[in-house]
Amino acid sequence: MTNFTLSGEARRELLQSHNELRTALQTIWECQDLWMSDITNLEKLVNRMQRHLDFAQPTEGHAYMNYVLAEDNKPAPKKRGRPAKGAKK
Repeated sequence: MTNFTLSGEARRELLQSHNELRTALQTIWECQDLWMSDITNLEKLVNRMQRHLDFAQPTEGHAYMNYVLAEDNKPAPKKRGRPAKGAKK
């Protein structure tokens, strides 16, 4: 686990996003609808979380994979096994 410190500004940004997320969820539950501004706020929240909490896109894979903790973002080890027939060492 990595310890990190959030600045006051980062905490305020995350608090704002938290409140926007709560508002969007309340709208969804009450009206069974979602405003376009709610979608924008959800995108902002994702970006803020990535930046402040140090989430990273996996080094291997595709763009739609789940993000990982930056410190865990290492390429997969090379597969080891029997060399192909006729392969030179």
